Amino acid sequence: MGRRRRKNIRITKKKLPKVFCCPSCGMFSIRVLINFETESKIVCGSCELTWKKENTTKKPEAIDIYNKFVDEFVSARG
Repeated sequence: MGRRRRKNIRITKKKLPKVFCCPSCGMFSIRVLINFETESKIVCGSCELTWKKENTTKKPEAIDIYNKFVDEFVSARG
């Protein structure tokens, strides 16, 4: 008699994005550049929108910096 083999289940972990949507032009062309010692910089590749902010935490994540940028951009417009 043959043995049944157990099927391997692969668990894929979701990764955080590296390119974000620009609130000004609507294209997915925003890159977050992080210098861990001093500041973080956001640059849009299509409309050349730039934004700089000093780091407040020791290990900032790109998604957190992007969210702060969008909050400030929307509040300045409104």
